[in-house]
Amino acid sequence: MKTEDITLADNIYHNLRNEIAYLQLEPGRKLSEVKISKQYNCSRIPVREALQRLATEGCLDIYPKRGSFVSPIDLVKLERIRYIREVIETRVILDDFDKGLLKPILPVLNSMITRQKQLLQINDYTHIFELDTEFHFLFYSIDKKDYAFEYAGMNEINYFRARLLTLKAESKTNMVSQHEAIVDAINRDDRGALNAALVQHFRNVTNVMQCNTFKTSSGEPYFR
Repeated sequence: MKTEDITLADNIYHNLRNEIAYLQLEPGRKLSEVKISKQYNCSRIPVREALQRLATEGCLDIYPKRGSFVSPIDLVKLERIRYIREVIETRVILDDFDKGLLKPILPVLNSMITRQKQLLQINDYTHIFELDTEFHFLFYSIDKKDYAFEYAGMNEINYFRARLLTLKAESKTNMVSQHEAIVDAINRDDRGALNAALVQHFRNVTNVMQCNTFKTSSGEPYFR
């Protein structure tokens, strides 16, 4: 493949992955190589390369003679990633707590929560979702455990979409109230309450998934 095709394939891959991650391309949506190649004014070679990368990552299901379809959220993979995140991040935050690193960042955490409330009031789910990620990343960064964040699965496609879907499905205050419970436990120096608040927060995704029947705008199931 030519150098320009590789660059274009990267661009197509990142754009489509972003649309899938943010549920702009819903599960079951068929992607046309012809339409995509026209959109990017290119041959089908870089399009096929991008679609193959997305399929390898679990974003697409490719069927011979049928085409490429946005994959549903895999509930088994979702639960595995959620469990890994709970184990890693709970350990990271409790280590921060034991080292006395959390009290000094309380003003920053409270400021984030205030901003989250403002964004939720205007249904700005994209930015509240990004701010939620920043909220959690802060716990990794204060003790230079940024590397652990990569293993917590926050960007894994099944977990990413489920988190966003949960945010949209819940009452507006649920995520914020869970963050407030985490911050309140830190403020009270209550390690047990902090652990309980973290576990409740991390298990919220699968709890919401189990309690709701989600369908796409075209009636396709969100899960498999």
